[in-house]
Amino acid sequence: MNKTIIRNAGAFALTAFLALAPVAMAQQQPVLSGSTNGLAWTLYGPGELGSLSNQSTTLKVSAHPQATVVGTKYDNQSAVLAFRVDAPLMTVYTYHDNQLRAQGFTRTSQNMGDNNAQATYTRNGSQVRLNLVRQGNNSYRATFDLSGVQMMAQGNTSTTNTNTTSATNDSTGAAATKLVLPVTVVGVTTFTPEQNTAAGRNPLVGAKDFAGVQYQVYGPIELNDLSNNPQTVRFSIPQGSALTAADINEDGTLMARIEGSSLNLQQVMAFYDRQFKAQGFTLVNPTDTGAGLDYALTYIYERGAQSRVSFSVEKEFGTYRLVWDFQRS
Repeated sequence: MNKTIIRNAGAFALTAFLALAPVAMAQQQPVLSGSTNGLAWTLYGPGELGSLSNQSTTLKVSAHPQATVVGTKYDNQSAVLAFRVDAPLMTVYTYHDNQLRAQGFTRTSQNMGDNNAQATYTRNGSQVRLNLVRQGNNSYRATFDLSGVQMMAQGNTSTTNTNTTSATNDSTGAAATKLVLPVTVVGVTTFTPEQNTAAGRNPLVGAKDFAGVQYQVYGPIELNDLSNNPQTVRFSIPQGSALTAADINEDGTLMARIEGSSLNLQQVMAFYDRQFKAQGFTLVNPTDTGAGLDYALTYIYERGAQSRVSFSVEKEFGTYRLVWDFQRS
């Protein structure tokens, strides 16, 4: 996957370090989600999660209620949440420890240091490791290592595949997870600049919404012939940029990450607003989800009675994360 940092967003960009920049987060707002070895998980912004249960099929973790989330990433089967909070290490550790145990995990080991805390948890044969590191200026990085999670369904895992445009879920086996989208595509695909160029007028990735409409994402080309096609919706990426990764998630989202664009956040959203409207979509709800338009915008579009999508553009340290969140009308 592309190792580019995610800042205050939900799912799948990567980096080695998490830069620190204060950002206001809405309470219980998802900032990153995915699936590892069949275990769905979601990281949230600051706030209490009142619905934690050992019966939940999704692992949920939120930042401390007084925290400011500054970054997230997913890399090597680990989900990372970076934040600032004026609280002692033990307070922050206890907060996450309680969240995991409220979801049926049993702590089997614990190791406390001056600026780090490590613990291992098990549930139904699966293992999750928590590594909490405190850095300067009350900055924390919580890493949830999910490599010990047992496979719940054969082939149902987020994977990287550089040879195809999507990973296909093999839903065989008694414990197979039933996908909510009409097409069984789940997983992460990475792209090189050469693949962007070679694609020409062929889409690099595609997924269907709940109405069965095919959404296609192209490289940096002009789509001058867009129209209201009831079967297909097409998008390209801005000129000068490159599509570096895409993820089609079983919860009904299509994600694309682009880098190299000289456009600002509002210009990127305007670029896609034109493409939506050229294909018969109506903007029903523009929303600033990023503290004064500085890092995230979300627009909800509808076309007819069936196709409805929440589209987000999230700025993350020189890259943009695009999310098509397909919704049932």
